[in-house]
Amino acid sequence: MRRLFVLGAVMALVMAACGGGSEDGADREGDAPGQTQATQPESGNDDTNPDPSGSDDGEGEGPSTATVTIGGETYTFSSEGAVVAQCVPDLFGIMSVQLPLVDANGQPGDGGIQIIALHEGTDPAVVEQNNLVQVTIGDVDWVADPEDVRIAGNPDLEGKSQVDSVQVNGNTVTGTATFVGSQSLFGADSDMATGTFEATCGEERLS
Repeated sequence: MRRLFVLGAVMALVMAACGGGSEDGADREGDAPGQTQATQPESGNDDTNPDPSGSDDGEGEGPSTATVTIGGETYTFSSEGAVVAQCVPDLFGIMSVQLPLVDANGQPGDGGIQIIALHEGTDPAVVEQNNLVQVTIGDVDWVADPEDVRIAGNPDLEGKSQVDSVQVNGNTVTGTATFVGSQSLFGADSDMATGTFEATCGEERLS
């Protein structure tokens, strides 16, 4: 059920191995049809394909950032200085975010966040993907994903882990989620918490 996301992850690893992946990815996004149309002075040409979301995905600036609040605790994530990070506003109708944890001083922390958010109108059956948020803080995993292998089919946890609401607006995604948390094995004694999340893609990067 993760075919497209896994494809994106493989693309990221290949680009990272080749070097300069993020810069090349940004160049390609800069050639998106919506932006090409903006540079043409002629009017009346209706055969272009503007971005249906109305967003300018290639015009983000600075690092990508995210915050999540779980059970009253807020954590921050950023691509600034990260060796590996991903933030793509629109990948086949999916906003994909993977960012490392940073502390209050912007220094790398022990953890990270993954967000998969479907744009409005994207059919989960077609992209074979559902909305999800997964957060690692130290040795604790917080999961909002009913199809996670640790959740699906587990009678103690089914129906307790999910993204409750999500909205993608240009380069930003916001939403609420119900998390299941555990240090190791997920079971009846796992922690439950509700939370909110937000992420904004700056300079678009795949790795």
